Amino acid sequence: MNVFSFKYRNVILGVTAIAVGYCAVLTPHTVFLKKYRYMVARYQMSKEVPLGYKIQERIQKVMDDLKLPDDVRNAIKPFSVFGFDMLHAGTLNAKYGAILGIPVNFTNTTEQLHENLCIKEEPVDWTRQDARIFLKAVMLSEDAQKFAIAREILRIQAEEPYFNSLVLVLTVAVLWTLCSVVSYRFRLREGNATVRRIFYAVFTLFGVILWLGVKDYRSNQLDKRDDEALCRLGAEYIKGGQEFYEKMLIRNRALRSLLGPEGKKIYTAYGNEETFLRQKHMPITHRKDFFDFHLRNLEGMK
Repeated sequence: MNVFSFKYRNVILGVTAIAVGYCAVLTPHTVFLKKYRYMVARYQMSKEVPLGYKIQERIQKVMDDLKLPDDVRNAIKPFSVFGFDMLHAGTLNAKYGAILGIPVNFTNTTEQLHENLCIKEEPVDWTRQDARIFLKAVMLSEDAQKFAIAREILRIQAEEPYFNSLVLVLTVAVLWTLCSVVSYRFRLREGNATVRRIFYAVFTLFGVILWLGVKDYRSNQLDKRDDEALCRLGAEYIKGGQEFYEKMLIRNRALRSLLGPEGKKIYTAYGNEETFLRQKHMPITHRKDFFDFHLRNLEGMK
């Protein structure tokens, strides 16, 4: 048994690492999806706030515009999410489905937000200009809301959890095999322990960078693809997309001021998200420019 364990140790460890990695990426979007929803939902009096009829009707209209089949419609479960950003998670798997988070500014009026809004658990000082700018920026037209909802639905359809978990499995499998071959070829197990540890650390770091790089590259490609697809849906989605990204930049700049030093770590002076090494999504300014161009073309045709 000891000989077997020693001989096949790398195979056993490799398979274990692959299984753990695959489950770590996928389970939050399947088995633990309900718990995730419980964590991010918006509550009032200890109960999840239900979505109103108007916003549910708007979601159905977006699904009609996207021509979603019944199985996809049934898999997506809209709910009220905490905060001011749309949210999606899950897959189109019939057993677990997907969740579509609708933020408070899609369902509340300006007056309601003015009365109840808190930032960093403190009431907002409405005498501040940046606070008033923020409030105006989070209130979106129906077209902008429809665009935001459609954008999230397209990301759900992309089945990113499956792609990311598969890429992780392939990355671990290939690098583990290469690591084992190199280790055996140069007899690293018999050599200096420090050299061996450095070698393993470098291989691990390379694997992490490779996986995150592929993941972020696809995310950026999906951003571009989805914006182009929504432009093809017509004028209301072009106008909605332009408004959505413009107001997001204004909102982020206002938050950068409202949050103080913390805000400068989160957002740039232009309203894009601050990045370090990774670029998880296309810059918002680039996406706004794309819709500015299409909106000018649309107005030029009139």
